[in-house]
Amino acid sequence: MKTAILLVTGNSLSLAETLHQEMNDSEIFTLEHFPGCTYISSLSDFIEENFDEYDAFIFICAMGICVRTIAPHVKDKHTDPAVICVDSMGRNAISVLSGHIGQANKITQDVAHILGANPVISTLSDNSGLWALDTLGQEFGWEVLVGMSHAYYKNIELLEDDDEEESDEEEDYNEEEEEYDEEEKEDDEDEDEEYDEDEDEEYDEDEDEEYDEDEDEDDNSIILQMRDGTNYNERTKEFNVIINLFVNKYRTALLLEIRDEGTDYLERTRPQHVDVYYHRSDMDLSQYKLLIIVSPFMFFDPAIANIQYIPRILHVGLGLALDPPEFEELFVNLVVGAPGKNICAQAIKEVATIDVKRNVEEIKILQKLVDVRFYTAEELSQVEVPNPSATVQKYMGTPSVCEAAAILSSHHGVLYAEKFKGLSNKSTFAIAIENGYLRQGHIEIVGAGPGDPDLISVRGRQMLEKADLILYAGSLVPRELTFCAKPGATVRNSASMDLEEQFALMKKFYDEGKFIVRLHTGDPCIYGAIQEQMNYFDQHHMSYHITPGISSFQAAAAALKSQFTIPEKVQSIILTRGEGRTPMPEREQLHLLARSQSTMCIFLSAGIAEQVQEELLQEYPETTPVAVCYHLTWKDERIYRGELKDLAKIVKENNLTLTTMIVVGEAIDNREGLSRLYAHEFKHLFRK
Repeated sequence: MKTAILLVTGNSLSLAETLHQEMNDSEIFTLEHFPGCTYISSLSDFIEENFDEYDAFIFICAMGICVRTIAPHVKDKHTDPAVICVDSMGRNAISVLSGHIGQANKITQDVAHILGANPVISTLSDNSGLWALDTLGQEFGWEVLVGMSHAYYKNIELLEDDDEEESDEEEDYNEEEEEYDEEEKEDDEDEDEEYDEDEDEEYDEDEDEEYDEDEDEDDNSIILQMRDGTNYNERTKEFNVIINLFVNKYRTALLLEIRDEGTDYLERTRPQHVDVYYHRSDMDLSQYKLLIIVSPFMFFDPAIANIQYIPRILHVGLGLALDPPEFEELFVNLVVGAPGKNICAQAIKEVATIDVKRNVEEIKILQKLVDVRFYTAEELSQVEVPNPSATVQKYMGTPSVCEAAAILSSHHGVLYAEKFKGLSNKSTFAIAIENGYLRQGHIEIVGAGPGDPDLISVRGRQMLEKADLILYAGSLVPRELTFCAKPGATVRNSASMDLEEQFALMKKFYDEGKFIVRLHTGDPCIYGAIQEQMNYFDQHHMSYHITPGISSFQAAAAALKSQFTIPEKVQSIILTRGEGRTPMPEREQLHLLARSQSTMCIFLSAGIAEQVQEELLQEYPETTPVAVCYHLTWKDERIYRGELKDLAKIVKENNLTLTTMIVVGEAIDNREGLSRLYAHEFKHLFRK
């Protein structure tokens, strides 16, 4: 984010330098000459010339100076840059302009954190803990559409009669309304003339040149080509009405037709006046004043104010005849989508086709608007499709192009629209929804951490709280972690179940569209035995994801109060195991790994401690420090220190078997060989 830091007096130079050091792509402008700063002769002149050139302005001065300087240039909250004001002592950071869309509120929080200042944010949604609807979709990559129609006027009357305190958003709306009223007569009188001027201007411009300008503005999107004809000012006012309905806590329906990180967040932070639905048929919209939708499918109901967030999760498979259609026809087909499917064109993430069409001119143009992926005939032929074609097989070497490409592009997602023909029958299309986004079953493999229930990640706990089924490794995972399960959730200990029984249980819940957590100890990707499970999930095209956890080797380092790397002496950590029932690759035998004399963390080997000791002594000195750690972070945690020559004895005398970590190396309890990081002569990016 391009940021201008504006310093009025030299007394606050240290504040400006601190901000500049911590904020990328920032520059300090001053009214005095200072090293490392850019001199300007006039604050007002600088703002006039650069107001549209920066994403954010940080004023370090009195609020009055800031406001008077920017006032002549403020236009619209959708286009104005972020403006933040910091007092000359650095005690307060104030969000002045474009709190949401311009991200001034976020920048204010960052500035306050850097300076140790108090963040001052006045927007109602932030202070009341409500969602900021105008920026809600940005973090999750959603496009936004506003729908009001005649519900708009009904809601204006509703809000005008409301006795609750107006938010700053309401003030914005009223100002715009007043401005509109003053200009409405003039605009109405000149409407036809204005229209004609726009027409003439647009007509006179070269068509290809106009197209190139759109490409430059948004090279990777077709959104700009798909706006409806609603007047911009009218849409702005409609958006403000929707915000007012929400922040004044009128009853709101939330329709979540897909599942992703964003919808999880909405469900987790849902205000009390918002009811959640997953299916349109379940809603009685007569009970609500506002509808919030997250879906790639269009919603049509002019009777209720609504705002729709559109996730980019649609994958379009494209087949072209030997004589392809004109690009304009191809583009229209993409925008309109499959008949009767009500697909939002803004939801298109990727177009996919066969690689022999890579050099077709229409495809080259399409690549400037949206991502295009290519597959070989061999890749496409491996995909089972509902509508194979002998003709396509004859000419393309695969029974399907559009359906197979859509399925592959979506990572074997749901084929939502089967093959349909374009306007001139010179192209075919199919549309798939990316795997894992529909409200279908999902499996989250979660790392529980080493044992202490408090050491599971925040995301891991959130997954447990929303799960319909928790299948946990009871011999290794504390049962206390399952106590956060929601009411009605099924919690099963997998210790007595074989792999087939586990699969059957997870598949049953998955097919019912349920959310499943497979809870493993530590980090599931380290000796977690999840490979067999993922292979099964892949074979059945099941949606799954891994939430990592803290491994026991990390818990060992913390418990031993040891940094497992020593500057200039030990810079590697080896995670391994001894050879028990599971054979070790010849090149990974312990005595070979020991040659490096790195810090070695040995899993699953307490039962063969004598063998481990024998192999390690081939390379490590017998006095090398060892630590045998049992039940790390559990309530009954025990740690035994000693020397390598006594390793087997320590294990035997303390009856250590399962859930035991063996650590070997000079890094244990080491306090020598200090890093050069804190040496005065050591220079780096932030210390010059």
